[in-house]
Amino acid sequence: MTADVLSSRQSHTHKREAVNDTQSQNGDILRVNRGLYSHYGVYVADSNHVIHYTGANGPDDFNGIVRETTLEEFLSGSPTFSVCTFPEHPANFPAVPARNTLARILNVIHTIKLRDYHLYSGEETVARARSRLGEGGYNLALNNCEHFAVWCRTGVRDSSQVNSILGIIAQMLG
Repeated sequence: MTADVLSSRQSHTHKREAVNDTQSQNGDILRVNRGLYSHYGVYVADSNHVIHYTGANGPDDFNGIVRETTLEEFLSGSPTFSVCTFPEHPANFPAVPARNTLARILNVIHTIKLRDYHLYSGEETVARARSRLGEGGYNLALNNCEHFAVWCRTGVRDSSQVNSILGIIAQMLG
């Protein structure tokens, strides 16, 4: 299985009403469990909004565009969410052994992606998210809500969910 930007993240679960406490800050990457998958977005503190890939008709519309919505719409009925934290430097990510050609290729791709790693401030993260408002091009495997949110915070397009599936395939081949 390949290492990914989120593999060593820490997350802290909060009740919905806790989003305004001192632990939730501008530019935080929020994760909400939606059953079979997790949904990610960038928290905007001054408006209590979230910028994320979502359909124009809500969370069940998978023709995603980047939109700024209320926290309530982002949570879509979930009573809790997690705040993801990221290491200051990508060197803090664990090395993962590669047992076959596909795993080695995935590790090389990951290493190349990490060259762009930079931990942006909350304000920079929100500015990066706002720069993509209205963007289409949602793609489950290559450009999903997690890719978007992680890129806003770190400069790296990465999805732990996609990487997990690719890791399972690599292990099956290996």
